[in-house]
Amino acid sequence: MHSTRAAPGTVIGGRYALRTAVGHGGMGTVWRAADTVLRREVAVKEVVLPPGLATSDAEAMFERMHREARAAAGLSHPSVVQVFDVVIEDGRPWIVMELLDARSLADMVIEDGPLAPRAVAKIGIALLGALEVAHAGGVLHRDVKPANVLITRDGRCVLTDFGVAKLPADIQLTTPGMVLGSPHFISPERALGHRFGPPSDLFSLGVTLYTAVEGRPPFDKGDPLATMHSVVEDPPIAPERCGPLAEVLYGLMEKDPSRRWDVGMSRSYLRELLAGPLSQSPTPQHVTDPWAVVSTPQPPPPVYDEPSPRQITGRQVGGRAMLHTGESPATRGTSRHATNALPVLPPTSNRQNRMRLAVAAGVVAVLALATVSWAVLNRDNAPAVTQPTAGPTAGPTSTPIAVQAVTFKGITVNAPAAWKQSPQSSYLNIEEPTDGDRWLRLNAVTSEKNARNALQSAENNSLKKTCDGGYQQIGLTEQELGGAKGAQLEFLCTPKGKAQRHGVWRIAIINGSARHLYLQTWETTYAKDKAVFDVALASFKVT
Repeated sequence: MHSTRAAPGTVIGGRYALRTAVGHGGMGTVWRAADTVLRREVAVKEVVLPPGLATSDAEAMFERMHREARAAAGLSHPSVVQVFDVVIEDGRPWIVMELLDARSLADMVIEDGPLAPRAVAKIGIALLGALEVAHAGGVLHRDVKPANVLITRDGRCVLTDFGVAKLPADIQLTTPGMVLGSPHFISPERALGHRFGPPSDLFSLGVTLYTAVEGRPPFDKGDPLATMHSVVEDPPIAPERCGPLAEVLYGLMEKDPSRRWDVGMSRSYLRELLAGPLSQSPTPQHVTDPWAVVSTPQPPPPVYDEPSPRQITGRQVGGRAMLHTGESPATRGTSRHATNALPVLPPTSNRQNRMRLAVAAGVVAVLALATVSWAVLNRDNAPAVTQPTAGPTAGPTSTPIAVQAVTFKGITVNAPAAWKQSPQSSYLNIEEPTDGDRWLRLNAVTSEKNARNALQSAENNSLKKTCDGGYQQIGLTEQELGGAKGAQLEFLCTPKGKAQRHGVWRIAIINGSARHLYLQTWETTYAKDKAVFDVALASFKVT
């Protein structure tokens, strides 16, 4: 087995010319390289074997490199690094990836100090999206930590280094007593050698976000074994800088994986926080500005003030990937207390009491979803609808939300009371009152028997033709609708001569029919209108 490091000028696979080393990790060296065929710059990951490593162990390391490529190449998300190629050269694998002009989250915290809560919230949403796609594909990352999170110059957040990722069909490559991953960021169940799944990655994410906002890991004891013991036994060090992020951090760092917050709950909480200011206190002078993750010539805007339209650009921290899969940052500054605004999830009541419980016991209760009741009125020649009712409240700072319950073809959802129903020949659109091109659609189709196939057919036969100015699939993933397994398509669409649109379309087969919940709106209003989709999704029922 070869263990000699490559040198600048080496050509891999007759195509990739190594230029300079840009990073080093547990699996070896990452090179800046030139793709001489496509004439573009790429990153090439080289495995470097430790001296004296047994042949069997070297083969296991090579297998892990192959597995990294398989794991990452099968994922499609703006917050997952793209893998272009795998080359076997000199008896070992080399992974060819996109080259990112970026800094790691670890370097940012070390060099610039803790990040502000708003920046960390956006990073959290980006990484939740990456893990959601990975877990839906059966991939566990197993080493989520600040060093494996990159922030690019244009604001994209990327989860890298799937070198210890685990696919369900993979053989176990660790030796007895060996635990892959970093002690500060490992989950309790993994530290104990227990079976683990997606919640393990979410624990590591919670520790990563805590470290970013606090400037230190929550279980650090100065020694790897003592730190792992603290991960299992001790509550996190009480946070000082995170403000209202504390609840989601404690939820993600819950010791019991069955009680740990999942992707949906964590993302909804963070989105709710981003709709308003994350702190009522003055900005600490030593906190890293959330907009200036990478140095730029423009002066940064205030940390906690809501950004003006001029400030919301692709260079802000997060950009598209910091928010949600494909979500536009252009309307993130809208307050959740604005007229007719809907929160992603109804705010929980008695949050302060539950927060005190979390600090005392190291656990967080699951967010309780408030329910909205309605009385269905019978109307001729139109879908059933209720009169607008006041939605759930969350204490003295909450604004009542006017909603209506809409029923069509046996589907009932909650929608904004101000949105107008527009029945079509075979489906119902619920439209924003001032712009009929922003709509939520309900439908039921008896001829469709497979949700994923139905979405793929719609994509190929309808969307790609309608979006004649450009079409981009953001993701086609397994999701639930009305308690049934289904699929979801998210996409960007540019009709010729029109502005870009953003859609999310979910289908599940329920009682023999394909039930559709479909939002399509402008890219610039997606962040706001996605909340309408989320509320409809949470209330979706089939009768």
